[in-house]
Amino acid sequence: MKKIQYVSKYLTLSEDGLVPRIECPMDRGLLMCNQTKEDEVYLYCLSCSYKRIIGSKFYDELKLAVDRNSS
Repeated sequence: MKKIQYVSKYLTLSEDGLVPRIECPMDRGLLMCNQTKEDEVYLYCLSCSYKRIIGSKFYDELKLAVDRNSS
């Protein structure tokens, strides 16, 4: 599975209440994921200008949570 697919799956699991929800620190809004042309995955807020590139440590935590909750 590609990196962005793990992040997207994590966000889906969070909406189902299976893992902690990641919210925008600015307005507590829903975050979406996308990736740059350089394959960097990032989270962004739909209602404000917040954007966060996902680093390797944070990604590893998300991937672990997805793997634990996948059957």
